[in-house]
Amino acid sequence: MTVTEITEINKTKSKIYIDHEFAFVLYKGEIHKNNIRQGEEISQQIYDFLTGEVLPKRAKLRAMHLLTKRPYTERKLRQKLQESMYTEECIDIAIAYVKSYGYIDDTQYACDFINYHSSSMSRKQIETKLSQKGISQEVIRLAYEKECPMGQEKLELEQIMSLFHKRYDGRMPEEPGDRMKMMQFFQRKGYSPNMVKNALKAVNEDGILDEIYN
Repeated sequence: MTVTEITEINKTKSKIYIDHEFAFVLYKGEIHKNNIRQGEEISQQIYDFLTGEVLPKRAKLRAMHLLTKRPYTERKLRQKLQESMYTEECIDIAIAYVKSYGYIDDTQYACDFINYHSSSMSRKQIETKLSQKGISQEVIRLAYEKECPMGQEKLELEQIMSLFHKRYDGRMPEEPGDRMKMMQFFQRKGYSPNMVKNALKAVNEDGILDEIYN
């Protein structure tokens, strides 16, 4: 194995290429300590030490440091470690390490997210946000069963009414075009037409909203 390139990232770290392929990132002190020089061979012993001990340990510490600042899903934590240019092997080791201590738990993350946002966001919005964070649909479903076993529909009806009073002063728009725009507004928020109609029954007695989608 030949060190074919050493590319400086900043004053303290450099990227190491072995046989023309990116291998890992090292601090300059580590490069000097392990006698790593461009154009020279790197021994198997040094390579195994770096990839089997030094870098996995550093990836674990990086993952722990990130998790002290805020919770992460597994996918988002992987992305953060990738941004730090850890190899996939090191990332796998770091993820397994923090998982073993319960520091990342996608199901609990989804439950906490639902519990925090369910009063202000529709289920569709929450599901979209969680999917973007790498949470599977099955985990989202299980989290909803745990956090909102019976009350999600009632909660969304209340959300629609609250938005209706804030945005429309509790009054149905007079023009058909404005009523259509109102329904589209609620749909963008993640509420179905039937949910909106049910929520606005008191001001929809003449069925004017039914005409829009019938």
